[in-house]
Amino acid sequence: MPDRNQARFRDRSFRVEFCNSSESLELQRTLGYTPAMQHCKDHEASRPSLRPPRRSFALSVVTLLAGLILVVSSNWAQVSNPSAAKNPLQRHYQSAQNFQAAGKLQAAAVEYRLFLGDALHRLALGRSNLGDFQKALPTFDAALNLVPSDVDLRLDYAEACRRAGDLQKAKSLAQDAVEAEPQNAKAHLTLGKVLSQLKENQAAIEQFEAAVGIQPDFENGFALANECLHAKDEPKAARIFSEMLATYGDSPAVGLKIGTAYAEAGYPDQAAAEFKKVIAKNPKFPGAHYSLGAAYLVGASDAMYPQAAEQFRAELELNPDDFLSRYQLGFIELSQHKLKEAEADLTRAAALDPTNPDSFLSLGQLYMETNRPAQEEAALRKSIALTADVTRNHYQVQRAHYMLARLLLQTGHLDEGKAEMQISQELMRKSVLQNQGVNAGPGVTAPNAAASAAEPPEKQAPVNSEQEKQVEAYEREIAPAIADSYNNLGAIAAGNNQFDEALGDFEYAYAWNPSLSGLDFNWGKAAFTAYQFPEAIGPLTRYLKAHPDDAWARSALGTSLFMVKNYADAAATWQPIEAGLPANPQLDYMYSVALIKTGKREHGVARLRALAQKEPLFAPAHEALGEAFVSQRDFKDAAAEFREVVKLNAADFGAKYNLALALIELKQNDEAEALLVALAKEWQDPHVYFTLGKLQLAHGDMAGATANLEKAAAMSPKSGPIHHELADAYRRDGRAQDADRETKLYQVLESAATKTPDKGKPE
Repeated sequence: MPDRNQARFRDRSFRVEFCNSSESLELQRTLGYTPAMQHCKDHEASRPSLRPPRRSFALSVVTLLAGLILVVSSNWAQVSNPSAAKNPLQRHYQSAQNFQAAGKLQAAAVEYRLFLGDALHRLALGRSNLGDFQKALPTFDAALNLVPSDVDLRLDYAEACRRAGDLQKAKSLAQDAVEAEPQNAKAHLTLGKVLSQLKENQAAIEQFEAAVGIQPDFENGFALANECLHAKDEPKAARIFSEMLATYGDSPAVGLKIGTAYAEAGYPDQAAAEFKKVIAKNPKFPGAHYSLGAAYLVGASDAMYPQAAEQFRAELELNPDDFLSRYQLGFIELSQHKLKEAEADLTRAAALDPTNPDSFLSLGQLYMETNRPAQEEAALRKSIALTADVTRNHYQVQRAHYMLARLLLQTGHLDEGKAEMQISQELMRKSVLQNQGVNAGPGVTAPNAAASAAEPPEKQAPVNSEQEKQVEAYEREIAPAIADSYNNLGAIAAGNNQFDEALGDFEYAYAWNPSLSGLDFNWGKAAFTAYQFPEAIGPLTRYLKAHPDDAWARSALGTSLFMVKNYADAAATWQPIEAGLPANPQLDYMYSVALIKTGKREHGVARLRALAQKEPLFAPAHEALGEAFVSQRDFKDAAAEFREVVKLNAADFGAKYNLALALIELKQNDEAEALLVALAKEWQDPHVYFTLGKLQLAHGDMAGATANLEKAAAMSPKSGPIHHELADAYRRDGRAQDADRETKLYQVLESAATKTPDKGKPE
């Protein structure tokens, strides 16, 4: 029920509040008056035009020179190197502008969407390649909303979600792509990768087999063999690898990849055999010696440490700055208690990759064994700080917290030590739950040997700063065209009365270029026309600040503020055009009400009197005057104004009810009761029945009072005052049991009402 039709019942006394209709345009429509928005449109049509008359929305196009698009595409080519990067973007954008200039707006909208979909796809890929998924994923989503049928976009989005760890979203996207294009090998490959990470091995194998059947290339075949290894079907994987070697050649690169697959799947012996073949073919092949050493470590036998160390040293002879080999060598030396050598190699590893927490954890262990507590604490805290994902390497950071806790307790920092120990215990609990059945071994382990190759590439390598600069430069250069395209899409949608879509487009445009010419006007007008007054306020405020002489914008902003009950700002917005407001009854009415609401009662009432005299058929003025008189307890004048409203619109039940309340205050109860009896036949409202019941109870009409109060209670069962009044009626009518029941209900509701304001008023 609208707020204006609600009276409030706060206590046992006959106190009511008059309903307020001045804030509702619904009443104006009911009375047959043109809504304020239409008056604003009419007002706009009557004033000198500030924009081309051929359009109702400012289709403000920021024309970009063809050279800018070419530069943008050229810069992007440095990032993602698409062979046809510049032509599609330029073609779609130019076509959109051409269609728009020719008045073919729907065709222009299609081209704008294609341009935006392509541009955002490229931006999302750039961010994804940098591992910046916080920006990449929303950009992918925005692109997909524009071109939902683009399967390549959907697959790139799925891959980004997979790498970001949102596997369910990745699965959904990839499944949609497979359903859309069953013969798309990339779709099956992408879905297979997601299923593999979800540990759905058999389902993943089926997808990889489908990919191989459609496109039997190296990538698809390797993915299938690798998944067979994870499914513990090593013979099938070996057959596939054998076929691949026969097809693509037994090169060191292929051998290294196959060996790595064996190692990651838990087949260290087969991995070592493959790596040895690579070394036999090319002893200097990058990564071969490290991989063989890592395979020895995966075997989890201390007896293999010497052979592993030998391989890491061989790798370092070829590449002295190889972090992994340096770290693993230091780890082995620490395990063998060769502390001097271990410190040298671990310190060097930390310098080579200062963002890797593993070397600092091992250094913390070393400093503990050499009794250097200050350095131990610093190294452990560094390891903890660098661990962005606590699940890394099977919750390896748990050991850092444990060692730090023990150190703090030993040095007297009891509270902090206990806190670290609690963290350690919680991480241990999570590790056990995650790795049930997995024997991680006692003490310090060598997790990197098995895990480093399995981590996604974006987590292994630091971001290329030059690549990041190129992506950001591309975003800056193409942002104006993206904002312009969204703005024009929004204007076209608004012209078709598709306001929800339009408002979304304008919001995107603002995000890309807040200073785009014409955007705030478009956005504000669309929101205002769609009755989305809260959303209209921001853009209209900005637009009016830049265009203070725009009377339509001022009128629309004032109306929007009024509709959200911000009367002070509404009055301030209209004040500069106060003298001209009488020409528009709606605006004059709202301004007058706003003045009254903000304490300028005398000025507001005077304006309403003038408006009512000038426009005697304008009911809202009379009703607002009636409400103003009620607030001054001038019930005689209030009743006169409410009578005028009822004369103008006999169907205005709120005005009839307010008139009845005013008559009650004037002790004209007979007329008030007759009015309420008639109103009850037309308007099924608990307030009407309650007020009528109280009047009837006051002059002894027990049957009528009881019947009406029962109706009120049925319609508003949580209203304490109704139950209290009904209890009184029952008691007078000799119905003691019913009276006791209603009294108890009243007491319960009143108790709740004291805890929750307004809880007891009729619904």
